[in-house]
Amino acid sequence: MPFHQEQTMSAQPEHGGWGTMPLPEIRTVDDLRSALSRYGFPGDRERFEEELAAAIGASPTNDFAGAAAVVRAYRHRVLIRNSPEIMSALEDARTGGGGT
Repeated sequence: MPFHQEQTMSAQPEHGGWGTMPLPEIRTVDDLRSALSRYGFPGDRERFEEELAAAIGASPTNDFAGAAAVVRAYRHRVLIRNSPEIMSALEDARTGGGGT
Protein backbone atom coordinates (compact mmCIF):
# COMPACT_ATOMS: atom_id res chain seq x y z
CA MET A 1 0.00 0.00 0.00
CA PRO A 2 1.64 3.30 -1.08
CA PHE A 3 2.08 6.06 1.45
CA HIS A 4 0.49 9.38 0.54
CA GLN A 5 1.50 12.53 2.35
CA GLU A 6 -0.67 15.59 2.00
CA GLN A 7 1.07 18.80 1.13
CA THR A 8 0.82 21.48 3.75
CA MET A 9 1.28 25.18 3.43
CA SER A 10 3.88 26.95 5.50
CA ALA A 11 4.15 30.60 6.43
CA GLN A 12 7.88 30.36 5.72
CA PRO A 13 9.24 31.01 2.22
CA GLU A 14 9.85 27.73 0.41
CA HIS A 15 13.39 28.58 -0.67
CA GLY A 16 14.51 30.45 2.45
CA GLY A 17 15.00 34.16 2.77
CA TRP A 18 12.36 36.81 3.21
CA GLY A 19 9.06 36.52 1.40
CA THR A 20 6.96 39.39 0.20
CA MET A 21 3.90 40.03 2.32
CA PRO A 22 1.11 42.01 0.70
CA LEU A 23 0.70 45.23 2.63
CA PRO A 24 -2.56 47.08 2.97
CA GLU A 25 -2.57 50.75 2.09
CA ILE A 26 -1.38 52.90 4.96
CA ARG A 27 -3.43 56.08 4.69
CA THR A 28 -4.24 56.90 8.30
CA VAL A 29 -2.56 56.63 11.69
CA ASP A 30 -4.95 53.78 12.50
CA ASP A 31 -3.85 52.00 9.29
CA LEU A 32 -0.25 52.43 10.42
CA ARG A 33 -1.04 51.07 13.89
CA SER A 34 -2.59 47.99 12.33
CA ALA A 35 0.33 47.53 9.93
CA LEU A 36 2.87 47.89 12.75
CA SER A 37 1.05 45.25 14.79
CA ARG A 38 0.94 42.81 11.91
CA TYR A 39 3.96 43.60 9.73
CA GLY A 40 6.35 45.67 11.85
CA PHE A 41 9.48 44.73 13.72
CA PRO A 42 8.91 43.37 17.24
CA GLY A 43 8.18 46.22 19.63
CA ASP A 44 7.56 48.78 16.87
CA ARG A 45 3.91 49.33 17.73
CA GLU A 46 4.68 50.13 21.37
CA ARG A 47 7.62 52.41 20.52
CA PHE A 48 5.50 54.16 17.88
CA GLU A 49 2.80 54.95 20.43
CA GLU A 50 5.38 56.29 22.90
CA GLU A 51 7.19 58.42 20.32
CA LEU A 52 3.96 59.73 18.80
CA ALA A 53 2.60 60.73 22.20
CA ALA A 54 5.88 62.48 23.06
CA ALA A 55 5.94 64.31 19.71
CA ILE A 56 2.33 65.45 20.07
CA GLY A 57 2.94 66.54 23.64
CA ALA A 58 5.95 68.62 22.60
CA SER A 59 4.26 70.15 19.54
CA PRO A 60 2.87 73.66 19.38
CA THR A 61 -0.88 73.56 18.85
CA ASN A 62 -0.52 74.79 15.28
CA ASP A 63 2.47 72.66 14.19
CA PHE A 64 2.47 68.88 14.28
CA ALA A 65 5.56 68.43 12.11
CA GLY A 66 7.23 66.34 14.82
CA ALA A 67 4.29 63.96 15.00
CA ALA A 68 4.18 63.74 11.20
CA ALA A 69 7.89 62.85 11.18
CA VAL A 70 7.25 60.00 13.64
CA VAL A 71 4.42 58.69 11.44
CA ARG A 72 6.62 58.85 8.32
CA ALA A 73 9.51 57.08 10.06
CA TYR A 74 7.38 54.18 11.26
CA ARG A 75 5.59 53.86 7.93
CA HIS A 76 9.04 53.54 6.38
CA ARG A 77 9.96 50.84 8.92
CA VAL A 78 6.95 48.77 7.84
CA LEU A 79 8.03 49.10 4.20
CA ILE A 80 11.62 48.12 5.08
CA ARG A 81 10.45 45.12 7.12
CA ASN A 82 8.47 43.87 4.15
CA SER A 83 11.10 44.35 1.46
CA PRO A 84 12.82 41.02 0.74
CA GLU A 85 15.80 42.82 -0.78
CA ILE A 86 16.37 45.09 2.21
CA MET A 87 15.84 42.35 4.78
CA SER A 88 18.24 40.07 2.92
CA ALA A 89 20.87 42.83 2.88
CA LEU A 90 20.35 43.44 6.61
CA GLU A 91 20.73 39.73 7.33
CA ASP A 92 23.91 39.59 5.23
CA ALA A 93 25.30 42.58 7.12
CA ARG A 94 24.37 41.03 10.46
CA THR A 95 26.02 37.69 9.70
CA GLY A 96 28.94 39.10 7.75
CA GLY A 97 27.80 37.27 4.61
CA GLY A 98 27.19 38.55 1.12
CA GLY A 99 29.56 40.91 -0.59
CA THR A 100 32.11 39.84 -3.16
